[in-house]
Amino acid sequence: MKKMKRILALAVSSVLALGTMSACTGTGTTGNETGGGSSDAPKVLNWFAAGEVTTMDSGKTYDVISQEQVTYQNDTLYLIDSSNKAVPSLARELPKISDDGLTATLTIRDDAKYSNGDPITAADIVYAARRVVDPATGSQSAENLNFIKNAQDIVDGKLAPEELGIKATSDYDLEITLSAPSAFLNTSLSTTLLSPVNQKFVEEKGDQYALTADNLLSSGPYILKGWNGTDISWKYEKNPNFWDAKDIYFDTINIQVIKEVATGVNLYEAGTLDGVAVTGDYVSLYRDKPDLVTVQTLRMTNLEMGISSNPLLQNLNLRKALLFAVDRDELAKSILNGDGSPAYGVVPNGIATNPDNNKSINDDFGKLVYTDIPEAQRLFAEALKELGKDSITLRLVTSDSDESIKVGQYLQSAYETNLPGLKIDLANVPASVRFDEMMSFQFDLALGGWTGEYDPASYVKQFEASFPHNHAQWKSQEITDLIHSLENTDGVDYPLRWKHVKEGNQYLIDNAVVVPLVQAASSALVNPKLKGYVTHVLNTPIDVTRAHFE
Repeated sequence: MKKMKRILALAVSSVLALGTMSACTGTGTTGNETGGGSSDAPKVLNWFAAGEVTTMDSGKTYDVISQEQVTYQNDTLYLIDSSNKAVPSLARELPKISDDGLTATLTIRDDAKYSNGDPITAADIVYAARRVVDPATGSQSAENLNFIKNAQDIVDGKLAPEELGIKATSDYDLEITLSAPSAFLNTSLSTTLLSPVNQKFVEEKGDQYALTADNLLSSGPYILKGWNGTDISWKYEKNPNFWDAKDIYFDTINIQVIKEVATGVNLYEAGTLDGVAVTGDYVSLYRDKPDLVTVQTLRMTNLEMGISSNPLLQNLNLRKALLFAVDRDELAKSILNGDGSPAYGVVPNGIATNPDNNKSINDDFGKLVYTDIPEAQRLFAEALKELGKDSITLRLVTSDSDESIKVGQYLQSAYETNLPGLKIDLANVPASVRFDEMMSFQFDLALGGWTGEYDPASYVKQFEASFPHNHAQWKSQEITDLIHSLENTDGVDYPLRWKHVKEGNQYLIDNAVVVPLVQAASSALVNPKLKGYVTHVLNTPIDVTRAHFE
C-alpha cells in the first residue's frame, strides 16, 4: 500500500519533529489568573472547540460541536456525572415513575432564573419540548423526544404540538407521559432539548432568535458573548442569576475553534490555551504525560453511503466490498494511535448491557465487522460484473479537521489498494458543508459519526425510513417494524427490547447499510492545574462548566 506507507511516514516524521516539546506546566497566561495572582483577578479559562457551531439553539442542535457549546449556557433537568448516571440539576430530584412505567413526575427548582432575571417555570420546559417537535421549528433532533407520548405524530404533522405528553401541573411540577416504559429515562431527561426556553423572549426575537449571542437567553452557568453565527472565537461570561452561581468558578471561558491539531498544541504549549483536542501522533507523544486526558465515547465513526443518490451504491455486493476492505485495527492503531477502538457493529460498546446476563454489546452481539480482503475483492468483482463496469469512481467527503483528513486519506489508500478498479476522490470541506451535503442526501461517500441518545435503539433508528438523519435514505420495513416495537409494544420487557436492538444491528450489517469504522475516544491536553471537570461516556466527554484551577 504505497499511499499508506507515505501517510505513515509523514506521521512518524511529525512525531520526531515534536520530540523536543515538553508538557505544558500551566505557567502561561492562565497561571496569573489562578493561584499565582491576586484573589480578585478575573478567573479565566481558555478552552477550545473542534469546529464552527451550526446552531446555538438548544432545540435545534444535532451535531456534537453545537451540543457541547449549548451546555455552557443551558441548564438541564439532570446532569450526567462521572459514573454516567443522571443527577438532579434544574430538577430537584429524580423523576417518580408510575407502576405501569408510563408516567413520570418531577419538580423543578423554585429559585431558578434566566440571565435576564425572569423566573424559570415548569411551563418553560413544556414550551421547549413542544417547540422541538413542532414541524414549524424544523428541529433535526425532534425524534430524540420520541420517548414522550405523541412526539412522532406531532413531528409527522398528524397532531398539534399541544398534544405532546408533557404538562405543567403547577408552576414547578411536571408530568410526562411516555410512549413506552424506558430503562434510560433519567439520562434521556438530561438532554438540552428539554432545557427551559422563555416563550416571551423567543416571540420577541422572532426569526432572529438564537442567530447571535444577543438573541439568546441563558438558563445555565454562563452567558454567550461575542458570537454572530459564523465566528471562530467567542466567550462565555458567568451568569450571576444561575441558581448554582456560587459553585461556578470561572468568570470567563474563552473559546477558540481549533481545526489543526499542531496549531492547537503550539498554543497549549505556549500557555495560550488550557485545553486542546489531540489526535493521532500527538496522543502517542503525550501518552505518559499528566496533560493527556482520554475518554471513551459513544460516538461511532462511520463511512456513510449515499445509497439513494448514487445508483451504484444500491448494489449490495459493492457495499459489502466496502465493508470488508477496511482494516479497522490498522485505522485505530496506526492512524488514530489508539484514540478509539475498532467497531464491532452499529451499536457502541458501553451504552448498555444485556439485562439477562449483564454481557456488554461487544460480547453479546459479537464482532460483525472485520477485514476480509479476498472476500472484498470477490464481491467487488461481482459488483463490477453486475453493474457492467470496468471501474468505479466515488467521491468521499470529510470535514477539514486534521483527524478527518487523515481518516479520509487512509480510506482512499485502503480502497484503491485493496479493490483495484475503485478510485476515491477526496473532498475535505468545512463541517457545515459536509452536514449540508449529507442532509441534502446528495453524496457518494461521507465520513460521518453518530452519537445517539441514551437508548441503544437510537443507533438502529438512524437508518429507519422516516428518520431525518437517515442520510442513506434507506427504506426497510424490517427496521421500521423493529423501531415500532421498541417504541410502542415492547413495554417493560427489557430482554425483548434488547433482542430487537440486536436484530437491528445484525440487519444493518448484513445489508451493509453503513460501514462502521471505529468507536471513538476523545483525547485532549488539559492544564494539570485544572480540577473539578467531569469526564463521561454520555454527553460532552470533558465538561468544564463546574471546573476550577487548583
